[in-house]
Amino acid sequence: MPTDQLAPGFLLAPPPLTDPNFDRSLVLLAVHGEAGSMGFVVNRTSELRLLKLLTDLEIGTGVEDRAVLIGGPVSGASGFVLYEHDDGRPLGPGIDVSPSISISPSREILEAGAKGNLPGRFELMLGYAGWGPRQLEEELERGAWLHAPFDPELLFEVPMEQRWDEAYRRLGVTPSAFMIVPGGAQA
Repeated sequence: MPTDQLAPGFLLAPPPLTDPNFDRSLVLLAVHGEAGSMGFVVNRTSELRLLKLLTDLEIGTGVEDRAVLIGGPVSGASGFVLYEHDDGRPLGPGIDVSPSISISPSREILEAGAKGNLPGRFELMLGYAGWGPRQLEEELERGAWLHAPFDPELLFEVPMEQRWDEAYRRLGVTPSAFMIVPGGAQA
């Protein structure tokens, strides 16, 4: 696959991945270019609860409590809002993943989501996954990741604990059939 077509897309961790930060992870690859790559784990929850975090930030809320996602091992104290919006109309600065899905570090977008004022659903993620120049390509070549095309349903329609398995199912591969062998991954 040409590397300019990696993002947006998903990275599926093959079992077993020895890095505990990514074992059984589904990563939304949001940015990929010559300078490197940036993604967010979208199926791993932290011990933090959304309402507690919003209270600590003195943000009023009108949403149900849920777990905050661990977006990745880099800058774990930094928050990012993954959110739906009207086509071509992101609500603030950030990364446009698709015409109707963006990621933003904006407190204003978090506040809008907490008050139920976003046009769609949202998740709060802490941290991100990052790769330097050509690092991700090298990991893909070694079989450390399986790439899948972007599918917005995986983000908001599939329950969090089923996203990794469902991403494999949509590729027509079972995780148990994907094994790391010397020289690369094989399914």
